Amino acid sequence: MVFSFFNKKSTDKADVRMPPLQGAPIVSAVVSRPPAQAVPPAQVPAVEDGLDTTINTCYGIEVFEETDPYSEIAEHAAILFANGQYEVARSTLESVVQNNADQGVVKLWLMLFDLLRIRNDRNAFDALGLDFASICELSPPSWKEGAESTSSKSKEKPQTAAGVVILQGAVTGSDAAFDELLQALSKGEPRTLDMGRLAGIDSEASGRLAKILHQARHRDLAWGLGSGTETLAKRFSARLIAGQTRDENMWLLVLELFQFLGQEALFEEKAVDYAITFEVSPPAWEPPRAKPAVKEEEKEPSLSEVLLDAPMTSSLEGEILQGRLDAIACQLIPGEECRLDFSLVQRMDFVSAGALATLLKEANCKQITIVQPNRMVAELLRVMGIDKIASIELAKY
Repeated sequence: MVFSFFNKKSTDKADVRMPPLQGAPIVSAVVSRPPAQAVPPAQVPAVEDGLDTTINTCYGIEVFEETDPYSEIAEHAAILFANGQYEVARSTLESVVQNNADQGVVKLWLMLFDLLRIRNDRNAFDALGLDFASICELSPPSWKEGAESTSSKSKEKPQTAAGVVILQGAVTGSDAAFDELLQALSKGEPRTLDMGRLAGIDSEASGRLAKILHQARHRDLAWGLGSGTETLAKRFSARLIAGQTRDENMWLLVLELFQFLGQEALFEEKAVDYAITFEVSPPAWEPPRAKPAVKEEEKEPSLSEVLLDAPMTSSLEGEILQGRLDAIACQLIPGEECRLDFSLVQRMDFVSAGALATLLKEANCKQITIVQPNRMVAELLRVMGIDKIASIELAKY
């Protein structure tokens, strides 16, 4: 007897078609089991506030990821501010903080306070303080002068003893001190250059100062360098690496400072590195022709002397634009700690923030701390990932 194994329908097997998953192919299967019983739909947990739900459309898996609902707003406002769109950044923050007492929104309140302070809008600042106290039930920040007023005051010429020229803070090629030095040079007058409070100097200023000091030596003028200059010269020298052809003006300034200080061994060592780096003959050693003319009663403890073993602090002010970071770069000494004072910085643009991130990554410093940036700048630094490279110390209110 022959039995046919084909075209035979089975009465004890159910043809069950599984519902297709979105994005997956339809599969038909014959299952050897009784018809499925009705199963109630799975209970999907309610989505809590502040959770971002993402559904995997292939496998139907729900993933819950906790996010800060105000983070994107803070980033957006910081980028607008960095681009100089002050009013748009202000409106963005105001629209969110209005009648909003959420704990997470306090950060946006503080960003708005700093924005108004930077813009020197005292009336709006005071009004915001009343709203903040009423809505958030917290004490508002107190008013202090905005960056523009503080910056202008910091640039006022300090009172100095006769014949002493001070270079302090972050010096650029347009610093008024160069006019005074050139005038003294033309008249043959004695001068003492105090650089004990110098935080940074850009390439143009380095070149101008090197030429002025070189001419003063060759004219046998009674010029001298104030206390703390030797420590500063060694710090500048440490950041100049043989083979790295950048900032030639700083190389020339360091060599000139070693000439003035009578540091022949340090001069010769750096001169060899200079020749290797730029493939030119270095300046020749010349003994100092004039002793430093610093009177004992005119000497004041310089920052370099008081904080000889402390981290160097580079002070910046105003707006940092177009990636000009020379005043910062000269303080990033490999293997040392560095503190960058941002308390007087009004704004940093997006290009400069990106350049700063690259600069800090390549600095190989022991530790870098950015001190008291305003909240708008601090948020931009966070957006650029600088908070993962350096510590950021915010001002406490």
